[in-house]
Amino acid sequence: MKCKMICALAAATFVAVPALAADIVLSIGARGYGPAVERNLERFAAVNPDMDVQWNKVSDVPGETRKLYVTGLMAKSPTPDIFAVDVIWAGEFAQRGWLQPMNGLLSDEVIGNFNSSLLTASTVDGKVHALPLYTDGIHFFYRSDLLDKYNLDVPKTWEDVLAASKTIVEGEGNPQLYGFVSMWAKIEGLFMNWLAFTNGNGGGFYDSKGNVAVNSAANIEATQYMVDLLHKHQMAPQSILNSRPNDARTLFQQGRAVFLMVQDFVHAPLSADDSPVAGKFDFTRVPYFAGNEDANTTTMGGWFLGINPNSKNMKEAAEFIEHFTAYEQQLAAAVEDKRAPTIPAVYDNAMMDDAKVLAKFGTNYNFGVVRPSADTGSNYPKVSETMQLAITNALNQTMSVADALNAAQADLEVILAD
Repeated sequence: MKCKMICALAAATFVAVPALAADIVLSIGARGYGPAVERNLERFAAVNPDMDVQWNKVSDVPGETRKLYVTGLMAKSPTPDIFAVDVIWAGEFAQRGWLQPMNGLLSDEVIGNFNSSLLTASTVDGKVHALPLYTDGIHFFYRSDLLDKYNLDVPKTWEDVLAASKTIVEGEGNPQLYGFVSMWAKIEGLFMNWLAFTNGNGGGFYDSKGNVAVNSAANIEATQYMVDLLHKHQMAPQSILNSRPNDARTLFQQGRAVFLMVQDFVHAPLSADDSPVAGKFDFTRVPYFAGNEDANTTTMGGWFLGINPNSKNMKEAAEFIEHFTAYEQQLAAAVEDKRAPTIPAVYDNAMMDDAKVLAKFGTNYNFGVVRPSADTGSNYPKVSETMQLAITNALNQTMSVADALNAAQADLEVILAD
């Protein structure tokens, strides 16, 4: 039986698109993983001629896709067999019983090939419920020409960043030039920023025992650095408090900032032929505070593939996911489509010489951290909102850093007690 790639557009629920003659049904958008989807389906068909696959092309708008999934899962629809989930959905879906654990369906060796930080996003009760398909993350971009001009090394620590910012800003004498820009508006990206800063100081959302500890001494110190960077040292513009990723990217691209901390998608517009900073910038991993060089400071995102627990084709679905996310497929997606692999070994392949930027991003993912969505599950939106508010209050100086984080800690203990 020939493998069929039937591109059916999803309607309101899982059951709106019948399985037709397919053995398994895959739900994933057409844009996110790009041409790799169809290429991987063709490759799977070549080695599995007796298995039919239906590609259910769902919306690439996350909110619409999530609604579609939830409706079908609550109705216990057996299709699709496999579906793509955002990194911050995986924990909730697992806790609600909406993802079949991969353990037992796939070997520990196969699962262990993936980025360990990413796997924590889908790990609930010690079981991995989805495999990461591709990733992205926050990186630290810098004006290489200005560092060279002032004979400065690429900063590794936040202390280095502040010193370099002061040297360059004072040396340039340009009132429109700032040391640092990022996405500090009250958005999800602000929480991602905070996780990078605090983990870089030996802190983070959890303490070493796995308890929520957002008001730890390390977190207060790192958050105070963020506040001081803006208000005391004035190395960031006041507009940073309303900046989203592209706002920060625009300032950097206009030559108005030395350092930029946002997601990797900005590399393409920054390096475009008509970009004022083309050939004048580079990037590295997000800095850490002195004494924390092994800290995980690259806050990561991405999409995973999971199995519907109501599927009647568990074994076949697991075989498909193993093939679809395998080393060879991820290497092709990296080289041909510039999708960041989730298997670290892929970055070491010689073919990655044709994707040098992506390969360099990959070194940063070795220091990855994910948002606390796996353990907080369905409460994650409230957790993120609580943290965004606390960080915003601290940055705007409407509350002291300690008071803001103490308030967040108290609120989180109530939220997570439910």
